Order: sequence, then C-alpha cells, then structure tokens
Amino acid sequence: MARILIVEDEQHAREALGEVFDGAHDVSLAADVVEARAAIAAHAPDLVLTDVVLPGDEDGLDLLREIKTDHAGTPVIIMTAYGSVEKAVRAMRDGAHDFLEKPLDLARLRNLIASTLQGRDQAAAAAPYREGLTEAGVPPGFIGSAPAILDIFRTVSKVAPTNASVLILGESGTGKELIAEAIHKASPRAKAPFVKVNCAALPEGLLESELFGHVKGAFTGAVRDRAGRFEQADRGTLFLDEVGEVPPHTQVKLLRVLQNREIERVGEGRSRPVDVRLVTATNADLDDAVARGTFRDDFYFRLKVISIRVPPLRERRGDIPALAEHFRQMYSERHGRAVVGIAPEAMDVLRGYDWPGNVRELENTIEAAVVLTEGDTVLPEVLPEEVGGEQRVEDLPEGDVIRIPAGTSLPDAERTIILDTLTRTGGNKTAAARILGIGLRTLYRKLEQYEEQSNPR
Repeated sequence: MARILIVEDEQHAREALGEVFDGAHDVSLAADVVEARAAIAAHAPDLVLTDVVLPGDEDGLDLLREIKTDHAGTPVIIMTAYGSVEKAVRAMRDGAHDFLEKPLDLARLRNLIASTLQGRDQAAAAAPYREGLTEAGVPPGFIGSAPAILDIFRTVSKVAPTNASVLILGESGTGKELIAEAIHKASPRAKAPFVKVNCAALPEGLLESELFGHVKGAFTGAVRDRAGRFEQADRGTLFLDEVGEVPPHTQVKLLRVLQNREIERVGEGRSRPVDVRLVTATNADLDDAVARGTFRDDFYFRLKVISIRVPPLRERRGDIPALAEHFRQMYSERHGRAVVGIAPEAMDVLRGYDWPGNVRELENTIEAAVVLTEGDTVLPEVLPEEVGGEQRVEDLPEGDVIRIPAGTSLPDAERTIILDTLTRTGGNKTAAARILGIGLRTLYRKLEQYEEQSNPR
C-alpha cells in the first residue's frame, strides 16, 4: 500500500478524497501547509495531492517547492480551480508531476494516481540514465559542449521525470527530435513507446486519423478499425514535430486530449483513456501565430508548460569540428571510404559558414565530401561552393576604397580594414580572410576581440 498525503482546506472535500483511497492506500489528511509538513515528517508519503489555495501564509505552490527541495523523489499532483490553469502551469514549472482541475473527475484521479505511483517505481530504471545525463551534460549520442547545449540538457534532466508538456523551439535541422527522444529516455516512460508524427507532412483529415485512429467506414478507404498514434504511445511519449502546422480544428481536439486524457477515434462515438506524455516542436513563431489568430492561445499555453530553445549551429560554432568528425567517420564507414580526417583549412571553411540548414546541412555536406574525396583527407575543394565561399578580390566592386583618417592608430586602422572588408563580402568570412591574406582562424580571433571590446563585462 502506498502512502498518500491529501492536502485540502475544505473539510468535506478532504474527507471525501480520503474515502476514495481508503483501503487501497495508506491515506493521511492535512488542511494546510503546517499540517502537511507535520504529516510528511511523520509518514514520508509516496505521493502528495494538494490544492493550490490553502489557508495561512503559505499555499500549495510553497508546499510544492519545499517538497521538491527536501523530498525531490516524491511526486506532487496539484488540484486547482477551473480556469486557474496559469497557476497549474507555474506548478508544473516548479516540479509538479501533473495537475487536475476542479471539480475533480474521480475516475481520472484514480488513474492518474495509479500511473504516477507506477511511474515512481519505473523511475528507478531510468535513474542511472538521468544521473549520467546530469554529470556528462549531454546524453549518449548527442554531440555538443556549447554552454547553450549544456543548459538544455540540464533542463531535460529536471523535466524528464514529470508529465509536463514540453515545447521545443528552433530552426529546422537543429536536433529538436534528438532532444525530444532524450526527454523520453530519461523519463519513467523510457521502456514504453516513443512515437513520432510530422504534422506538416499530413493533410488535416489524414492527420486526425493518424493521431486519433478511426473505425471501419468512418470515411472512404477506412476498411478496418485502426488505432491512432495516441493509442500506440499509451504509457509512453508522443512527439509532434512541426506542431505549428496543426490546423485550428485539430488544435481543439488536441487541447481536449491534454485536458481530459482521452481520445475519440474518427467515426466512433465513445472515448478511450490514454496515458501519454506530449512533447512538441516547431520552427514557427507561435507567438506571432497566436497574435494573427492562426494558433489557439489556450492550446499554446498548454503546450509550452516547459519550453526549450535549441540554438542554430551558427551560435555554437565550437561544436562544428566534433560534429564534422563524427559525420566523417560515420559516412566513411557507411560508404566504405578510407577518409581518415578533415584538413585544417577545410575545417576553417566549415567553421566560417553560417549553416542555414544547421546540423542536418552539415551532415549532408560531410557525406558528400567523403564520397567526393579522392585521397584520405577532406580538402576545401570538395566542399560545396556556397560553403567554401569562392568570392575573389576581383569580385569586389571596382574602385572600392576604405578611408582611414590620418592619425588613426594601427590597431584601429586594422579593425576598420577588417570590418569594412567583411561588409563588402556580405559577411562571408572565408572570402574576407582570403582577400585580407590572413587565416580564417586569425579573422575569427580578431572578430572575437572586437566583440569583447564593444561589450566589456
């Protein structure tokens, strides 16, 4: 029998909730934070169910934060008045396992507590992964050591044990799916399915069938009953990529799933309970979509309980060499090529490019370079023209002049020449370095110095 603490200031509601679980679990009751604190000290509950609004100077959110500090492994489920979702979202950000709106659906409450207690037992299996994630900074299989990437995985280690919905934001090709999978693998749901859906690849009618399933005869071509992705992901994680492309009508249905934890197959008149952790991703500006009325604000609010922004590759250039070497080794083995390294000048070119397609573009570039390389080392000439920056001095506007006033110090003159040349090449650092007759690494070092001088700490 699990030990459950119920914290509710209304006496009748508190006693009624106690009766719901009496006999099935060892139940303790508290009317405020002071009584809850005493009950925790006396009984060490396995789960806490608490209202947000409590009498006295402290409320349910204060109790949650105290439990997360002193008893981090104890799941907390928040009860909140209908329409107070903002407080519930704040609670999820502070570490609540889940929340329920009043008036409570007792069947859903029983299911939630059962799945939470089961997940608490399963968490032991995921704990070694989470501990490794916290110590190493990034999960196995993910390459990167930039501060922004380490911050992301510190967040992953915190949110993975909860049921909080996570919205991953970032440009195409930045690795949003890898982060979603890392959340799943570091969660108590790790042994259950991780199911992926690309919302942009499916028209509205087919998207609903794909997500919720359908029954035979629901539409032309529905020749048999079919379970949707929510049912396939039951007790696991559903990853909706490009969620910004979901049409408004489907947004309403997804919002209902998030609120009620149940789905209805297309063409079917009954609901089916599902226990699914939802992780979503998009490269769209959802704030702008909400302002334009193309994305529901209540749905957006539910999705971004936790939001993670993945930086583009140009903002973490220090990771480019490790990524390039990883792809070089992978595609050398896959294509049976004896390419053992990337020449320093080729690596300089890779570091100098802005990678609008991010990690995915870098991967494709290295694969092509491995295939085209005739020797054992990737050289600049096998890199695509847009990556290598083939602009020459003669390509600059004829008669271009850089004016430097008399009396300018040598360091300031050098700075003016470098920055003006970079402007004239349209920001192409590889071309600017070639024109100036300096190495790309030297150019980067100079630009970093100028940045530090402009933004002193």
